[in-house]
Amino acid sequence: MKLPNDCSAGPVFGTFTVTVADEAAERLEAASWLEAEHFLGSFKPVGHSFIQIIREDGLPVALLQWAASAYHLKDREAHLGWDARTCAKRRNLIVNNVRFLVREAARRPNLASKCLAAGTNALAGQWRERFGYEPLFAETFTDPESHAGTCYKAAGWTPLGLTDGNSRQRVEFYVPNERPKKLWIKPLRDDARQRLCAAELAPEHAAGESAGKGAPLPVTLKTLRPLAAALRAVPDPRSRNRFHPLPAMLCCLCVGLLCGAESLNAILRAAAKLTQAQRRQLGLRQRTRGGLYTIPAYETFRTLLHDLDLDALGRVLSAWLGEHRGSLPAPLAIDAKTIRKNLGLIVTLCDIEQKVPVALAANPQQLPPDAGPGEKRTGELTTARQLLRSDEVNLLHCAVSGDALYANDENARLIVQEKGGDYLFSLKDNQPAVIAYAHSQLEGAPFLSAPRKAATVK
Repeated sequence: MKLPNDCSAGPVFGTFTVTVADEAAERLEAASWLEAEHFLGSFKPVGHSFIQIIREDGLPVALLQWAASAYHLKDREAHLGWDARTCAKRRNLIVNNVRFLVREAARRPNLASKCLAAGTNALAGQWRERFGYEPLFAETFTDPESHAGTCYKAAGWTPLGLTDGNSRQRVEFYVPNERPKKLWIKPLRDDARQRLCAAELAPEHAAGESAGKGAPLPVTLKTLRPLAAALRAVPDPRSRNRFHPLPAMLCCLCVGLLCGAESLNAILRAAAKLTQAQRRQLGLRQRTRGGLYTIPAYETFRTLLHDLDLDALGRVLSAWLGEHRGSLPAPLAIDAKTIRKNLGLIVTLCDIEQKVPVALAANPQQLPPDAGPGEKRTGELTTARQLLRSDEVNLLHCAVSGDALYANDENARLIVQEKGGDYLFSLKDNQPAVIAYAHSQLEGAPFLSAPRKAATVK
C-alpha cells in the first residue's frame, strides 16, 4: 500500500509503502531485526496478529507488529464508556501495537512518527483483508522510564494514563513489576467510538464481536467483600464437608443468579469466571499449597442447597442489593425461574437496562418435583408479592413490567398505592374481563396520552 508523503516542512522523505509480512521468510527476517535491535526482543503472539513492513523508496526502514488488545484496562474502558461485558464481546475490535522498530541504519528525525502514521493508516484495511473484520481502535503501551512516546503523540495518538504496573504471570495471577506503562489509544475512523459503542455493529465490524465467552463478571472486589460479610448471617446447614466456608459458596451462587443463570450448572459456569484474586478474597480454598483457588464441585453445591434456608439467603441478598444500588432504577421487570428442585422457585426484580437483578426472593416452601403448572404459577405469584412488599424494595418512580400472571387488582394496588410506582403488565385472551376493562379505559384516548388509572384492574 502506497501512502502520500507530505514534504512541506521538515526533513525530506521518500515514498512510503506498507506491506504485511505474509511469507515465512519475511516473518523470520522481521523477528531477527527485533532480536537484534529492539530492547524487548521479538514477540510471539496468540490469536490474530501480523507484522507490517514499512519501506521508504523500496528499502525497509521500520516494522510494526500488531496483536490482540489487552483484556481489561480501566482507563480504556472509562474512555470508551464500556462495561465489562461489552469489553469482553468487542475487545477484538481494538488492536495492540506490541512492537515498533525503526531500523538503526535508517533512523533520523521525524521518521518514527511518519512510519507509525503510515502503518496505522493501513492497519484497518489490511486487518479486514486477513481476518474478515475491520478494527476500530489501536492501542499501545510505552515505558515512561525509557521513552516519552513522542512519536505516538506526533502521529495523533492520545495518552489515557498509567497502568497499575502489573504483569500477567499465569491464569489470573498478576504480579507487581513496579514499572507502570503509559497507555495510548488511536481511533482508526473519525466515528470509531460511536461505532464501537453502538447497539449493533456495522457489517464491516460485526465479525470481530465474540459471544463474550469468559467475559469478566459485572462484580468487583469492592462489592463482593461486603456481600461475603453479609452472607455470614445465613445459617450453615452443613454438619460435615465444610472445606469451603459458607459465605464463599453463597457468593458463588449469588454471582450466578445476578448473571441470570437458570440452573445449577449455569450458576457454576458463571462463578468459574471469578478471578483468582476474587476467589481468594471470598475465602475459597486452595486444594494444594500454593495452588489455584478452586470453585466447589457440583455435588458440593447440590448437597448444600438441599438444606439451605433460601428465605434467609433472599433477604440478605436483597438488603445488599439495596444498599449498593440505592433506590431501584427504572424500568424494572419481574419474573420467576425454577432452578432445579434444589433451589426451588426464585423470583427476581430486574433492571431492564443493565440486565441485572436488583432484588430477589425465594419460595421457602419448595415445590415438589412433580408439581403441576398451576401449583408453580401460584407459588410464583405468592413469592412475587412477598418480594414487592419487602422493605428492601423501593419502587418509587419505577415502572414494573411483567407477564399476564401479575395482571390483577392486588398487584396493581401494591405497586401503585403502597410503593409509589407504575406497572406495565401484558394480557392474554383467557382474561376477557381484564381485557374488556382495559379497552374501556383506553377507548378514545389519544396515543401516548391514555388516562392514568393504574391503581385498579378488575
